[in-house]
Amino acid sequence: MARNDQPFIIKKIKKAGHAHHGGAWKIAYADFVTAMMAFFLLLWLISMTTPEQKQGLADYFAPPN
Repeated sequence: MARNDQPFIIKKIKKAGHAHHGGAWKIAYADFVTAMMAFFLLLWLISMTTPEQKQGLADYFAPPN
C-alpha cells in the first residue's frame, strides 16, 4: 500500500449569526433625552434673561413694519 502523507484540511465555515435585534429603543431614547435636554436648556436660558434682554429678543424677531 502506498502511504498518503498529505494532511487533511478541514474548513470550518461558521454561519453568520443574525444581527442583534432590539436596539431601536436606544435610538428613540437618545432622541428623547436630547429633546428633553434642549427643552430644559431653553427653560434655563429664559429664566436667566432679564426683562430688558427679553424685550430686545422680541424686538429682534418682530416682523418689520
